[in-house]
Amino acid sequence: MIENILAIINPISGYARARQLPMKLQRRLRDEGFSTRIHITQGPNDATDYVHRHGGDFDLVIACGGDGTVRDVVSAASVENIPVTVFPTGTENLFSKELGITSDLDCMVRMLRHGHFIDIDMATVNDKRFLLLSGIGFDARVLLMLNRFRTGNITHLTYFWPIWRTFWEYDFPPINVQADGQLVMDNEPGLVFISNIRRYAVGLQICKRAEKDDARMDLCIYKTDHQISLLAHAWRTVLGRHVDHPNVVYRQASDIKIWSDREIPFAVDGDPAGFLPATYQVLPKALKVLVPPE
Repeated sequence: MIENILAIINPISGYARARQLPMKLQRRLRDEGFSTRIHITQGPNDATDYVHRHGGDFDLVIACGGDGTVRDVVSAASVENIPVTVFPTGTENLFSKELGITSDLDCMVRMLRHGHFIDIDMATVNDKRFLLLSGIGFDARVLLMLNRFRTGNITHLTYFWPIWRTFWEYDFPPINVQADGQLVMDNEPGLVFISNIRRYAVGLQICKRAEKDDARMDLCIYKTDHQISLLAHAWRTVLGRHVDHPNVVYRQASDIKIWSDREIPFAVDGDPAGFLPATYQVLPKALKVLVPPE
């Protein structure tokens, strides 16, 4: 039975109008008889540190924010073996969509009373945990530019200028990719995605065969060296016909290594995370998550 709840709130997550949702959630949970502590994050890594220190005192941790907030919370909760769920207030909210969780207060209360727990996979990149997906190259360049200019809440429109500039400026550096010991990309230009879920931004399903509990990461590589072929890849992805294209490499693996002679960034769960080289490893059923009743 869930009685004591810790809610971790990111105050600058997503749309400005979503700022009041976590406070409404707090009032509703207390009205429903749940003992609830609120922690508002103060900056990078604060959510992770707080859950490490205090999460064990609670039956459940709710991540109130977007996918980056969720990653910070579960990075600690999975280590401490603390169940989690999410109250989505971000821009994409990929994790909540994958699980069928909304920001409706009635649905949240019903889930807390009648939901059930599932165990899902996580992964690490260079020994740091993440939950959903990683983009190498173009995707990460967009997020680096977005973070450079971000001053508060963001919307989908906020991404337009970073995507536009990156599209025209990106020079498609060569990348090497090894999946479970097999070299699947040998110093070739392209875009690389690794994911535990099917969903990507704006409804795209890049890793369309991914499952959140199959103990495998899905790897999708778009081989491309110019903007025209990138647009063609994007259109095939919209249609769901990209996986079997000859210029797409699609694999499932538990260990993935990526490197390059160039300085290429990578991102995880919607945030910049570093530069290559990067080693990815799956963590089977590493996280216990509360989901809505069936």
